[in-house]
Amino acid sequence: MRMIKVTLIAVLIQIFMSGASFAAGTLTLDECIKTALDKHPDLIAAKSKIDSEKAAVSEAAADGNLQAGVTSYYIRSGGSSDENAGDYSTSVTLEQSVYDWGKRDLSVTAAKINTDAVKADYLEARDQVIADVRSAYYGLNRSLRQQKVARTRYENYRKRLSWAKSYYDAGTKAKIEVTKAESDLASSKLALVSTQSSAEQMRAQLASAMGEPLLKIGDIEDVLGFKDWGIKADDAVEKALVSRPELAAQRKRVEYAKTNLSLEKKGLTPDLSASAGYGLYGSAPFDDNEWSAKLSINIPIIDGGLTKSKVEGAQADLVTADAEMESLSNSVILEVRKAWQSLNEAKETLTASMEAERYAKETYDLADGRYKAGVGNSLEISDAIESYAAAQAETVLSLYKCKEARLDLEKAIGGLDNEDK
Repeated sequence: MRMIKVTLIAVLIQIFMSGASFAAGTLTLDECIKTALDKHPDLIAAKSKIDSEKAAVSEAAADGNLQAGVTSYYIRSGGSSDENAGDYSTSVTLEQSVYDWGKRDLSVTAAKINTDAVKADYLEARDQVIADVRSAYYGLNRSLRQQKVARTRYENYRKRLSWAKSYYDAGTKAKIEVTKAESDLASSKLALVSTQSSAEQMRAQLASAMGEPLLKIGDIEDVLGFKDWGIKADDAVEKALVSRPELAAQRKRVEYAKTNLSLEKKGLTPDLSASAGYGLYGSAPFDDNEWSAKLSINIPIIDGGLTKSKVEGAQADLVTADAEMESLSNSVILEVRKAWQSLNEAKETLTASMEAERYAKETYDLADGRYKAGVGNSLEISDAIESYAAAQAETVLSLYKCKEARLDLEKAIGGLDNEDK
């Protein structure tokens, strides 16, 4: 018993340590996506819907399979003087549909089409989960970079305060230099705290997007670098019309509407079936027995307009499905074109932001050198620090927007990959 307890404790410690290392180590985007694909409840639900539709296919096919049943009863009746011991009956019946003019095959086909549509819905849900994880990962990258910018700004003000105090002590600067430096440092500290809080919020968002809301996110890889994608707008649209899972699902629903219309048109067609049975009955076991065999055909003539109404409804459903298909295609094309334009705009903005940051860095270096030499003033160095921090933050934002715009275009095209491109 003691050995079992020790082994169990060892296993629990190993599980705990493996989970802790996953949370504490550098978490890659690929790991986040794999976890989400395994654990996210939306995907679990989508997979379950596929299983449900597969069962519906078997259900539709069951009507054409051999049906068997056993019926048995015992009955006794009469008054107090009746010596009847009672009667019993046991029978076995078999029934097989022979021909139904294609109705069963159409039902099975319709169920299979529905299954394919639900599979496409799963791919749509999968794309959304991957997009959410990637977006949260990029957002955390952005927050961590903004935190670095805020820390650099804070350190620059702290260094400036140290110089201001030394100049004041030497009598070369007025007290206002120290006071202004202290005020700017306090303000930069508040900004740093704000970026730290933002990073923690993004960690929580990433964990939630992975389907593990209580997971503690530690270090992550910095993937906020820019990678150009030279896809043409027309090529993106053409690929989207093939790859978007929503379009695939809607095409299947159009196909289902056509199949259902064909099925409803067979509402007044005959059904041919065969059955056989064997029964034992009497007041004592094996008193009597008989067998039977039957071939029957059911020919509907008038159904009160039910078939006509169902056909009209199915025709309307088909028109609706076709119109929804056209509308969805138009929406996808518009989404792709807008996403493609947004990506190009984001790339242009990034180029301008990086150039502005370079100039702001040069200006800061000059102001920093002048203040360090004792010839600059508080306004000059404060403006330089603020301009440089703002330019850095704008570059981080531009990089993030490029990532998001690229992700939006990939999602608009459909079929998201597990990895960042």
